[in-house]
Amino acid sequence: VHNHHVYTNNDNCSSPYWVENHEKRTFATYLQQSGYQTAYYGKYLNKYTGHHVPQGWDQWHALVRNSRFYNYTINSNGVLKQHGYDYTRDYLPDIITNKTLQLISRSAMSSSPFMAVLSYPGPHGPEDAAPQYQEMFYNVTTHHTPAYDFAPNPDKQWILRHTEKMLPIHRYFTDLLMTKRLQTLQSVDSAVEKIVQRLTDAGQLENTYIFYTSDHGYHLGQFGLVKGKAFPFEFDTHVPFLVRGPGIPPRSVRDQPVLNIDLAPTFLDIAGLDKPPHMDGKSILPTFRKPDKKLRDAFLIERGKMTFERYSVVSQEGRGVLEDENVSFFSKNHLSLTERLSVECNKPRYQSPCSLNQKWVCKKKGDGSLKIIRCKNKQGLKSSRMKYSNCHCSIGEKFGWKNDRSDKRAMKKNRKKLNLFSLTRRARSILTSQGDTSMLDDIAHEEMKEVDYLVEDIDEEIRGLHKLNNITKPTGCVLSRKDKVCQQKVTDEDPSTWITSRSTIKHQIQQLRAQLNELKQIRKYLRLKRPVKEKEQGTRRHMKSGGSSSPFREPGAEVCVCDEIQNNEVVKQHLKEERNGRRREKRMERLLRKERKRMKADKKNQRKSKKQDHCKVDVKMNCFSHDNNHWHTAPLWTEGPFCACTNSNNNTYWCVRNINTTHNYLYCEYVTGMITYFDLKVDPFQLTNLLYTLPDSQLNYMHQQVTHLRTYSGEKRFLERRQRKLRLQKNKLRQKRLRKQRQSSIVALSTKSRRG
Repeated sequence: VHNHHVYTNNDNCSSPYWVENHEKRTFATYLQQSGYQTAYYGKYLNKYTGHHVPQGWDQWHALVRNSRFYNYTINSNGVLKQHGYDYTRDYLPDIITNKTLQLISRSAMSSSPFMAVLSYPGPHGPEDAAPQYQEMFYNVTTHHTPAYDFAPNPDKQWILRHTEKMLPIHRYFTDLLMTKRLQTLQSVDSAVEKIVQRLTDAGQLENTYIFYTSDHGYHLGQFGLVKGKAFPFEFDTHVPFLVRGPGIPPRSVRDQPVLNIDLAPTFLDIAGLDKPPHMDGKSILPTFRKPDKKLRDAFLIERGKMTFERYSVVSQEGRGVLEDENVSFFSKNHLSLTERLSVECNKPRYQSPCSLNQKWVCKKKGDGSLKIIRCKNKQGLKSSRMKYSNCHCSIGEKFGWKNDRSDKRAMKKNRKKLNLFSLTRRARSILTSQGDTSMLDDIAHEEMKEVDYLVEDIDEEIRGLHKLNNITKPTGCVLSRKDKVCQQKVTDEDPSTWITSRSTIKHQIQQLRAQLNELKQIRKYLRLKRPVKEKEQGTRRHMKSGGSSSPFREPGAEVCVCDEIQNNEVVKQHLKEERNGRRREKRMERLLRKERKRMKADKKNQRKSKKQDHCKVDVKMNCFSHDNNHWHTAPLWTEGPFCACTNSNNNTYWCVRNINTTHNYLYCEYVTGMITYFDLKVDPFQLTNLLYTLPDSQLNYMHQQVTHLRTYSGEKRFLERRQRKLRLQKNKLRQKRLRKQRQSSIVALSTKSRRG
């Protein structure tokens, strides 16, 4: 991938650029040029249209589009052939096997060596097993590992933090899917036996290497994920790899980590060819003869093409989760505690000064280093409190009031009141000053009304869920004020309908309750931030009605002259607060328009999804739906429709997998900023993230491994070596030329001296 930069099936693997540049440089092209007869049978690329035959193949029988067992099209040496549903004529695994047997028989009469790729669809979906295997492997539970339904996982990436335990219908689905996958593999096992026997009959078995492997692993229920293959854990990355051939003792085992990028260099090495510069990977042929031959200790596991910068732009969680400092953090080769503290201290929840509800704040030590300490709200507010003079004045007034010094008790009481008042006012100003760092602080008091309306709407929707006769898909139940009545066939005759009805209602209620709870939290937060009602309201009312220019006086107070400079500062501050208030109102209006637009889009999506009401898809989740019509061969699914989310659009990661005699770990960095570390020696099922047990030195080492492997390219390295070699050759030629020039100059000087 680092050489050809093809990340997806879309556009890349079906584009003219791929066909003209990369597709013609596979190992088949080099083997064909060296005299091998090459053949390809079965599934090719998901987006292969069948309109061309790739270079390098003498026999080409490739499936058009994605995996199928029946009802498919094959490009057979440039001719498109349609197949139907007849097992004896159309079952794709048997066609692949039969064509391979024919190739072996023809090759036995030829002096040319041959190479064939057999790409079986099983156990890929739609999991259509051959009829003779459809009664096997029922009640198999080998996929019930310790990680099975181990959820939720708050110490892992975003998708696993939001994945709950599976429902009973999901657990039953994983068991049945395991049965069907094992059944489809029986055709592959039968093919291996037939091919080995045909090679034996042709006298070619001892001269032939047979490789048996897969392109990826699979999970069924691990960490609550119903099915899939897109995670860096062992169940998705560890695949079977078996080799039989000359020089390999029976039942021997090699412990060196082998990758799929090693296959092409190995095939070329067996044929006596050198690995071209555009290929990564290493030949594993030396390990066949030398079991202790060192191959590698670590390798990269990566998924997705989204960068940290791109995620920080498009993600709704980018604010406070992945800022520019975090991007530079992952781009550095060295990490330290100081750098991690700097990342944390840039988050809004650690900013200074402390707000009323803030618990922790970042402070700089005397030496300039950062530390996170507990907030001392009272002291912080006291130190930043506005200092009032003895003369207390209203805004814009020339006369104020002050306490009578003779009445010390009254003065102390009034000063206490003033301190309480200034404390409250200062708390409001602090909260206001931090309004730009969070969306909630930008929302003014009027938005509470809008949130109340949203909460009431969701309450009505939840109450409306119990009116089952309004649901698009009928459930057979009606809710009245006094009783709940369901048709007899729902509760007795048709259990699947009952399960579907219950799952539908339960899913809708959970989704709306989550929204309701979130809005209640917002409303609670806004109430805490409600502006304090000022005592001056009564004062202003009194001044307007009475016509007196002097401010409201407390008992025992005398009139005084206001400080003009301080009064001007107060006026400026008042005008500034008014401008900020208008800005907040405009922000609030924009936020309200955005919220109304979002609600309108949600309603539109709800109308679109009424046809498949059992699957409510989250915008961040990649989900699938399954129903009774999905499988067409036994064993069939009869439990009704359901939905399950198995991936997310932010599941991009770069991991280093290290395996040697002393270490066995998986270290991952996610585009969301999440980091995980699993020690497979003590935790083989990766149940617990042990990142915080790592010292800085080990964390730095693993981060440097990921950084190096992310940028590694075999082609780039080859070009760099070639350029270095050319530079060395040029330097040698230059030095040789200089030596000749010196020698010629010395000879010329010697001849002149002799003449003299």
